[in-house]
Amino acid sequence: MVTHVRNNFCIAPFTQLTFGPAGIYSPCPEIGGRAWKDPSASPITMWTSNEYNALRESFSNNEKNPVCNRCWEQEEYKNKSLRKRLLTQGAMFTKGELLDFVNSGYLSGPKQINLIVGNKCNLRCRVCRAGSSVTFNIEGRVYEKKLKKKTLYTSASIKPLSYSIEQINDIYRLSNNLQRIEFYGGEPLLDEPTIGLLEQLVQSGKSKNIVLFYNTNGTVIPTAKHFELWNQFKGIEFNFSIDDTGPRFTYNRHPGKWEDLLENIAVIKSYPWETDTKFLSICTVSNINVYYLPETLDELDRLELPSFLNNVFGPEYYNIEHLPTKIKEKIISKLSSYRNRSKLDFVLNMLSAPENLTHWEEFKYWTKEKDSYRKENFAEVCPEYYEIIKDYDQHF
Repeated sequence: MVTHVRNNFCIAPFTQLTFGPAGIYSPCPEIGGRAWKDPSASPITMWTSNEYNALRESFSNNEKNPVCNRCWEQEEYKNKSLRKRLLTQGAMFTKGELLDFVNSGYLSGPKQINLIVGNKCNLRCRVCRAGSSVTFNIEGRVYEKKLKKKTLYTSASIKPLSYSIEQINDIYRLSNNLQRIEFYGGEPLLDEPTIGLLEQLVQSGKSKNIVLFYNTNGTVIPTAKHFELWNQFKGIEFNFSIDDTGPRFTYNRHPGKWEDLLENIAVIKSYPWETDTKFLSICTVSNINVYYLPETLDELDRLELPSFLNNVFGPEYYNIEHLPTKIKEKIISKLSSYRNRSKLDFVLNMLSAPENLTHWEEFKYWTKEKDSYRKENFAEVCPEYYEIIKDYDQHF
């Protein structure tokens, strides 16, 4: 029995379930459903699985479970991890409720479900893969033919993954305690099965107790059906994934257009909402966009989109830790002068890590390969950053 919350505790395994249609699942969206996989498991059996129960026991014993390495890494670099954000936000519990829920209340079902809706997406982001965007497959087959080996850029099936009717019904059966549903992709605004889930929740009246959260690339305009259903929920939050601006937005999130994003944000914000709304943004920091973070953050402020920075979750060749020291030093010099320096502290901490060039050649290789296939040019889109890299490595 948990008698008090200790320093390594996380409430996610007691309150949240994250899963995708192929049977991947995890306690929170920070791991992206990648902790375990059981294609035969329903969300109901996932919630009571041996893996989930073992993680709950681990946190009850104040252990730093390696399953949750994503948060431990964030905390190592002084970024506010999801684990810490969950402990401090306190929105799901009134005073005194937390321990009761952790010890027995969770048996009735999660407070929050995070849906990795599949890999149907209209974009092929530089730091993404076919597992999250099925549209990579055509491009990926070109790479694999050249390399004569498997890469991250093809998937087992060229058909998009999506939830079955049975999975949607199982999610609904887990909704007794639900206060929040978060949607991730792929691109969740392209997903059709989850619209059926929203309809069930509206018809049952449960929607009035549930806040919806959409992590969207912002280039897909919601349908009239979306707006109609959303207005019948307790609230809705839009988290726009924006890694850079202008032409660099397209370079990072090919073939998305910056103008389309701005237009869609304006449409969503100006809709006559009858429910509480929030508009947020997240920027995934990678080797590609790190130099331009000040410009990106200023633009997000102008758009009135409170922002959160997150480091890339693989492939490792896009992790900023793997930049050469001389390039890191130039980036640090620029970022250190940003007006809101504290916003970039964790990025500066990562850039200050000891040099590790294990993935540097891979980063160069994939930058050139994708440029060639997509008819794009890093030097033209990111000229200032290119000059810094070129000064260090003439073969870039």
